[in-house]
Amino acid sequence: MSFSHSVKEEIARSLPAESCCRHAMAYGMLLFAREFSSRGISIMTDHACVARLYAQLIEESCGAKAQTKVSEAGKYTVSVAPCDVERVLSAFSVSGNEAVTRINRGNLLNESGAEEGMNCCHNAFFKGAFLACGTVSDPQKSYHLEFVVPYRTLSFDLLKLLTDADIKAKHMVRRYVNVIYIKDSECIEDLLHLMGASLSAFEITNIKIYKNFRNVSNRRTNFDEANTSRVAAAACEQIHAIRSLHDSGRFALLDPELQQMAHYREENPDASLSELGAMFSPPLTRSAVNHRLKKLVAFSRAEDGAQEPQH
Repeated sequence: MSFSHSVKEEIARSLPAESCCRHAMAYGMLLFAREFSSRGISIMTDHACVARLYAQLIEESCGAKAQTKVSEAGKYTVSVAPCDVERVLSAFSVSGNEAVTRINRGNLLNESGAEEGMNCCHNAFFKGAFLACGTVSDPQKSYHLEFVVPYRTLSFDLLKLLTDADIKAKHMVRRYVNVIYIKDSECIEDLLHLMGASLSAFEITNIKIYKNFRNVSNRRTNFDEANTSRVAAAACEQIHAIRSLHDSGRFALLDPELQQMAHYREENPDASLSELGAMFSPPLTRSAVNHRLKKLVAFSRAEDGAQEPQH
């Protein structure tokens, strides 16, 4: 089961208790479904839960029956009988033969009749709209939620409603179809909470936490590996310098402290600066060890090996 499918099942299970919200949810499903006009009212979906809920809400809101057909490919088509089309349209204050291309906010009033600002009916409307035309990507792969809307004016009305709910959404046209989409993971989580899909929202949160932990762990591993490589390269350079001093007979020109440093490095090629410093009595700091090793390398590179390096 895809993440989008599980989200729709969770939304379908979280039916609002208030009749006004059920009315708004039905309106969202009707308005963003396949067809909603005097020529016909229907929805086509891959999800059995959406098909059942569509028929249920139409019967509750309008007293009309809807018939469901399943294709061989497993697609559900739910249609209102022609004799009941006008009854359904009237229940949502729709008249005329043209397709409905705007959101009538009169269908989003709560029981108190409040129209200004966001209310429970707006959230129920989002539920219906998403069930009819929405999808959300698997958060393991990307953060993307979208509504595919057939009419430009209808898409901008939905965008305005989402903006009023503090959901940062954007509009684009893809293959001549209007799409309202959300890329921000927090906004996707907020919208899922508003639509009653809190479990799915929490799943995105958990995935984000895991991804962040994994990224931090990877960065730390990469840093450690890079640091180990640098330390190993420096140690190889130091040992090569010490052997060069031996081969050229210039090792005897070193003062005792540098000779001791060279001895410890040759005997402990994998030791860190701190570990090398601890071998001295009294112990040397990392800075002091690094300074002495650099002097060894510099003396090895000098063309004139007759001069003892300065302290």
